[in-house]
Amino acid sequence: MTIRPIHPRRRDAEATRARILDAAQRAFSETGYSHTGIREIAAMAGTSSTLLLRYFGSKAGLFEAALRAAMPVSIAIAGPRERLGEDLAKALLDPANTIRPPLMIALASGDPEAAAIAARVFEEMSITPVAAWLGAPDGRARALEIAMLATGLVFYLRQLPLAALSPREQQHLTDWFAGAVKAVVEQSPKQNSAGPADGER
Repeated sequence: MTIRPIHPRRRDAEATRARILDAAQRAFSETGYSHTGIREIAAMAGTSSTLLLRYFGSKAGLFEAALRAAMPVSIAIAGPRERLGEDLAKALLDPANTIRPPLMIALASGDPEAAAIAARVFEEMSITPVAAWLGAPDGRARALEIAMLATGLVFYLRQLPLAALSPREQQHLTDWFAGAVKAVVEQSPKQNSAGPADGER
């Protein structure tokens, strides 16, 4: 009697799951949640829709898993606080990095179920950890500021077919983004206070 090792099957399953997630991220960021079908994603991944549903349960389950896999925020906040803006700009503008979450989220907004999933995953995977990392005061509001800056940078410089930037323009925008993020990170309680300044009382 021959006993078959289980490791190759596990590796095959992990590879199939990774292919499905990659195909889903591409589809959801290019054609949107409403216009993307399970069969289409399965074909892109080189597998069957039956197997895809066995892994993820539903189209909504696949969307959530794909979005979670595309948001490695922990890597972004692993470095020194003072370098977050520079490191983030470098990662977001590197052509080798595929940045899919902004479009996946934007193109999900037309479907109530997908929009609710996107909001929940974005809050859990991005805003909450960054807010905790930033700390008081107003960590969540400041985390949203950084998310808005990053989304704008990606949308205008990576997604829109604008004319190519000159090296000077690229450096200008990189410096602006890094400086804006640094200002949010270093914001003090006095800078963030909504109350009147000392001289205004």
